[in-house]
Amino acid sequence: MLSLKGRLAECDTSLPMLPDLATRIIELTANPDTPTAHLVRIVSKDQVLASRLLALANAAYCAPMREVSTVTEALVRIGTGAVRNLVVTISFYSRMYDQKIYGAYGRRLVDHSIGTAYLARLVAERAKLSADEAFLCGLLHDIGKLIILKLAHDHERQSGSRLDARELDEVLEQEHAEVGARMLHRWRLPATLEEPIQFHHDYRRATQYPRETAMAYLANQLSHRYGFGCEPNQSDPLADPVCEELGIDAEWLQQTDLHAPGLYEVARQVLA
Repeated sequence: MLSLKGRLAECDTSLPMLPDLATRIIELTANPDTPTAHLVRIVSKDQVLASRLLALANAAYCAPMREVSTVTEALVRIGTGAVRNLVVTISFYSRMYDQKIYGAYGRRLVDHSIGTAYLARLVAERAKLSADEAFLCGLLHDIGKLIILKLAHDHERQSGSRLDARELDEVLEQEHAEVGARMLHRWRLPATLEEPIQFHHDYRRATQYPRETAMAYLANQLSHRYGFGCEPNQSDPLADPVCEELGIDAEWLQQTDLHAPGLYEVARQVLA
């Protein structure tokens, strides 16, 4: 029987695929020539997706001047990148609530991912990076933990013995970023996400997308600062050189300290 680390070495065929609808929408939104009407028709066929899209478009953080009531209006308001992110979000979270597999980890991962996604968007806007890709990066930065927990569950079910908690924690900590980067190939998401996810704990290792990786690193640090899905860490992010590299100053941090918790709670209600 392979150990958990042994299973990780062979896990490519075990990585879950996105649902067909999600794969189709990712392909369409990647093409700037896709007619809006085509995307509207596909989204409208899925009641859950359509209702979440309307809720997102009418959420407070979209600063709506008036309420929208159609999928077309919602798509125009939030953009195709946000639609792609919403589809990936729903597909991602739908896997996280099986208590037999993920236990308490699932809810914490959902909360941490939501918080990091919106913080990544804020950091990206400040650093003049793509906000939509930053959101997706924050959302998926810990996706490798999902795979590891599923493999651990399969290992225990097949072997009949429970993994040592310390071994599982060690593998989660050491391997999740690499496993997450491998997941992106299978989901055919933008290659620009690979380094930020693989090196979100050590952004200086990035060679192709150093600023995007620095953004992911800082968003994760801030999410831990506020305790989004984890215990709060009150360390000073301004002491980290990454803030200067991305143009983050005390005024920006003060505003983020004020608004991030409320943004997080609204996002949880709309997305989770």
